Amino acid sequence: MKFIIYSLILLFALQSCGDSSESYDEEYGNEESVSGYEDGTYCAEVEYYNPNTGTNNTYTLEVEVYNNEVTQINWGNGGWMDEDHFYAEELDSDGTCTFTSDKGYDYTITILGTDCGGTDESSFQNDVEEDEQDLVCPNCGGDKEDYDDYCYSCQQDEY
Repeated sequence: MKFIIYSLILLFALQSCGDSSESYDEEYGNEESVSGYEDGTYCAEVEYYNPNTGTNNTYTLEVEVYNNEVTQINWGNGGWMDEDHFYAEELDSDGTCTFTSDKGYDYTITILGTDCGGTDESSFQNDVEEDEQDLVCPNCGGDKEDYDDYCYSCQQDEY
């Protein structure tokens, strides 16, 4: 009888040890437990929203993934937006992540596959540039509201 009780206690102790190592892997992100998208370039749907102007568009662009995180969005003109302008976000099981750039623009990225075929890179870059122009005073280059022709300072100078 004592043998059975000691065996059960030992079995319970061994199971507890196994569970704690899995928790450690999950908590500290051991590479063996990492799953998701492999490192590389993917075709993605990029939803872009500028809360300053209300511009909201969806594009097909190539994105770079590293450690299951989107680290870069590529445009057609050779330019890109990377971790200098946003924090890399982990892709969920559906291949989606969201983030806000350093300019306050909201992005939702959804991985479509590995081969884009064709992308909307130039149209995306043009829309972003036009959006930024709507917020720059043509007189002095300062910040302005999208509905104003000039910034506050230049409007005051006219009066």
